Amino acid sequence: MIFLPHKTTNNHKPLFIYLPGMDGSGKLLRNQREIWNNFDVRCVALPPYYGIQWQDLTQQLITLISPLLKQDKEIYLCGESFGACLAMKLMENLSTPLTKVILINSASAFYQRPWLNLGSYITQVMPDFVYKSSTLILLPFLAKLEALNFRERRRLLAVMASLPPSIVSWRINLLEKFFVNQDKLNQYKNEVLIIASGEDKLLPSFEEATRLHNIFTNSNINLLPDSGHCCLLEKQVDLLTVIKN
Repeated sequence: MIFLPHKTTNNHKPLFIYLPGMDGSGKLLRNQREIWNNFDVRCVALPPYYGIQWQDLTQQLITLISPLLKQDKEIYLCGESFGACLAMKLMENLSTPLTKVILINSASAFYQRPWLNLGSYITQVMPDFVYKSSTLILLPFLAKLEALNFRERRRLLAVMASLPPSIVSWRINLLEKFFVNQDKLNQYKNEVLIIASGEDKLLPSFEEATRLHNIFTNSNINLLPDSGHCCLLEKQVDLLTVIKN
């Protein structure tokens, strides 16, 4: 697990650690310019390993961010979809509280979509050239395409097509097994912002946001009524404004 290479002049500003969705690339935050302007941003890239478990991912993340936790800075942790699950695993295992945790369209709702489990099997048996072509079919489920400009559509498609089927299959498998200790999360006292898209065609994000709101004692829900699953790519979504609100 690594941070993407970055150049920043914002060393004096609060840290913003981004945990990516199923793509694992860390490259889908680029559209959020105000986040880059107002934070010292670190985008995590997930290891492209087949067979790694939640415990291993969590420990790798703790090792990666531990030096940052020693800095005298506010730290914002933002997990999107798959990354929101990893953020909760971190909260379950990390003794140092974070300034604010932001969970976006959390894939902890995966259990409510049993048909998605088929994706784990299908991607294993699908030839690579068929898999890469099929990403076009998945786009409308992942994003509200009319809300994305052409550049962001191409970026999303490129990131999806670059994922080996074995990695997609394994990450789906991880989501099937996802579990957190709700009692531990209930004891987390710092602020948690839960963002849910009203037009998420992949996951029941608003219902899951409501469930998570009942787990975290200091949490708020912000509904993006007109957004799809990959809301951070959308032209009208300004994450900094959502955080401030």
